Amino acid sequence: MLRTALLSGFATLALLSAPAFAQSVSSITNTAAGVGNVASQSAMTKQFAGRGVLGTSNSAEVGNLAAGVGNVARQGATVVQGGGFGGPMGVPVLGGGSNTALIGNTAAGIGNTATQSGLVKQFGGGGPLGGGNIGNMQNLSAGIGNLAKQRAFIQQR
Repeated sequence: MLRTALLSGFATLALLSAPAFAQSVSSITNTAAGVGNVASQSAMTKQFAGRGVLGTSNSAEVGNLAAGVGNVARQGATVVQGGGFGGPMGVPVLGGGSNTALIGNTAAGIGNTATQSGLVKQFGGGGPLGGGNIGNMQNLSAGIGNLAKQRAFIQQR
């Protein structure tokens, strides 16, 4: 009887605190693989943290890949992340949440082209412990006669 009451109490606590540990996750990929393929994509993701006690985190990953022989991959990506307000009524309590954006552009193989335009805007938490902003954009060309072009802009506050 006591065990059932304790388990019920823990289950209720877990359900009530779920918003405190909530997070937003986005994953966007664009791939042209094989021989003579074309992949074109335009993507946008907006993530705003909830009002959890410990703040929330936003995570976005965007990838563009042309691999094989004579492939073309084009991508335009926009990531907007903000929040980490924590606490009730948007008042920072403990944490501020964090924003992470990883954007990669790769041309690998023989005669491939990968072009990408990336924009990342991150607005930090502002809590007493502060939330961090991490923005990482990578551009890679490997193999023979490949071209990887990337235009990147990261703004963090």
